[in-house]
Amino acid sequence: MEEKRNKVLENLKNLCSNTGRIIFLVAVITIVIFAITNWSNTLKIIGNFISVIAPFIVAFFISYLIKPMVRSFEKILDKIKSGSAMKVKTIISVVISYLIVVGAITVIIVYIYPQLKESTADMSLAVKNGYNYVTTHVDEFNEMIPLINLGDFMEYIKNNLLDNLMKNSSTIVPYVYRLSSSFLGVIYNIFMGLVISIYMVIDGKSLTNACRRIVYAISPKEKGDDVWNTLRQCNHIFNGFLFGKMIDSLIIGILCFIIMNVLHLPYALLMSLIVGITNMIPYFGPIIGAIPGVLMYLFIDPKLSLIFAIMILVLQQFDGLYLGPKILGDLTGIKPLWVIFGVTAGGAYFGALGMFLGVPTVAVLTYLLNLILDKKLEKKGIRLSNPK
Repeated sequence: MEEKRNKVLENLKNLCSNTGRIIFLVAVITIVIFAITNWSNTLKIIGNFISVIAPFIVAFFISYLIKPMVRSFEKILDKIKSGSAMKVKTIISVVISYLIVVGAITVIIVYIYPQLKESTADMSLAVKNGYNYVTTHVDEFNEMIPLINLGDFMEYIKNNLLDNLMKNSSTIVPYVYRLSSSFLGVIYNIFMGLVISIYMVIDGKSLTNACRRIVYAISPKEKGDDVWNTLRQCNHIFNGFLFGKMIDSLIIGILCFIIMNVLHLPYALLMSLIVGITNMIPYFGPIIGAIPGVLMYLFIDPKLSLIFAIMILVLQQFDGLYLGPKILGDLTGIKPLWVIFGVTAGGAYFGALGMFLGVPTVAVLTYLLNLILDKKLEKKGIRLSNPK
């Protein structure tokens, strides 16, 4: 009798469990259908939700990027005084790291921004003077370069750029107002994200343990370790590339600034900043960073343009052949063809940010694909040697 009763209870339990799954599945399908049929409202809800959690998204990226710096200081402190409480070392490392970041931002605002503003104004004036000089000497340039009708080219620029700018000047003011409002929102999100990221970094281990619990809970029992180690390696590839590329680009920007001052090239700070930022994009970054400088110097002095182009070429070779491999090592582990694909595909769909994140994304996907293929080949007992 007791056995029958237990069997009935077990059947009821299974029935309730299956019924619950069916109800949950039906509810999910209903929500998805409703969201698709009311797509405009869905987009608004998603947009409002993202705007609410924007500081937390910013905080995640800040903490993600600053975590390697915190780990480095933790290792240094551990060597200086081993055996101390790890929590204290973490807090000290976080304080030092954020002081460096806040100090860098302060230097940019107080010292670098005014120089950038002055350089931009001077450069705009120089470009304007160069444009006026070219337009008043069109015939001379056409005699020097008969294959190019410079007059038509300058007329095209005037009609399609300058005149349209003046015609649409009435719409510029409200656009600038909207831009300034969104800029204030960005400043708020960055500030709040910076504050929230401090807690994320300090509580990094507890957050990591929470993620680990989730992974082990949803993974098959025998696969938990493999899944967690795979995710850790993916994180190592992605985070290592981002942090390493930031250090690499910072060094290239500083070298560019030093060399431009040695060569007495004007607007060294502005151009070095552009070169440093665009250098974050693999392969195409130096070219993208060189284009504005080459064009600007053409209006000022073609000789300066040539010197700047040669300098960028030398820097790019130094970065590609020596500095980049020294800092990044073989973190991505992918061939140049896939690097170019990651940059191209990322840029096509997500712009400049996609060009930067495309390479580590492709590296992670390549790593996962190789794991899957290796396991499939291992099951079949096939061993293939990698081509040199």
